Amino acid sequence: MEGHRSRNQDRPGLADIPVGVNGAVLRTTGFPENFIKTNPQFSTATLQTNPGNTNYHSLQTQVTLRPSAGVNLQASYTWSKLLGRSGAYTNPVDRTGDYTIQVGDRRHDFRTNGSFALPLGPNRRFLRNSSGALARIVEGWETSWILNMGSGASANILAQNMLYASGVPDVVGAFDPKVASVQWKAGDIAGNYFGSAYTKVRDPQCLSIAANLRALCTLSAVADSSGKVVLQNPQPGTRGNLGQNVIELPGLRTIDGSVSKSFKLRETKNLRFRIDASNIFNHPQVADPNLDLNSADLTFGNIATKTGQRQLQAQIRLEF
Repeated sequence: MEGHRSRNQDRPGLADIPVGVNGAVLRTTGFPENFIKTNPQFSTATLQTNPGNTNYHSLQTQVTLRPSAGVNLQASYTWSKLLGRSGAYTNPVDRTGDYTIQVGDRRHDFRTNGSFALPLGPNRRFLRNSSGALARIVEGWETSWILNMGSGASANILAQNMLYASGVPDVVGAFDPKVASVQWKAGDIAGNYFGSAYTKVRDPQCLSIAANLRALCTLSAVADSSGKVVLQNPQPGTRGNLGQNVIELPGLRTIDGSVSKSFKLRETKNLRFRIDASNIFNHPQVADPNLDLNSADLTFGNIATKTGQRQLQAQIRLEF
């Protein structure tokens, strides 16, 4: 019939679309402005905002003992919790999943230092009637110490970034991050944060792509001793259900001390001999474990190095 045009005839052709005009394709064809991009008229968009926030709560106690019976002591304990959002978001339009324990969190922190003058020698509790050479040998002994103990920092188990950043894995089997602890067998060149209970295997997602592309898939997963996958990379477009900063790294344990002896030479002159010891029990501080699912390290939770050793230092001082 004359005057009748098909639907396809009503649509503009390529020749009708202006060249070099942002959004021309959408407007000419009748699509809404946000059909492909929220704001197609802008090449870039920048959001200025507060990128993070934290909440810190703590309970702090302190005990001080003034010199009494040769003992001088100060001790403090802090229980705290640091929560918040910081760093890159896994999904900027839904930041609720990024509110978590922060890396600066130290749940427990105990510190003490003090000194103790041994009650030996003339007019002391023991050997109070000693004199001469014996008195010079047993008197003037003093010990001191510094003890620091604290929880470790929090850390992520890293996985592929499927949304924006800070990717964490999906838990698909029995996995408890709270039971992790440093295990380093005597003679081994490396330690492990999970006691070698887990091994790395190929991520199951690698089997879901085309056969000719599987060799290009480098994703890894974590399996338990029976070979069952417990952690794997999140599916494309998802956040990962493990959460942020679920691992507590090795804590701090150090104790230093000293022993000193004062020899009285004359009324106003003393000779003091002192030995200082740092890291008395020779306890090493281990490096952070490798918690990246897709790293080149084939062992999950591997601890490559440790540092710290006992050190002794002696000195003689003339006091006058």
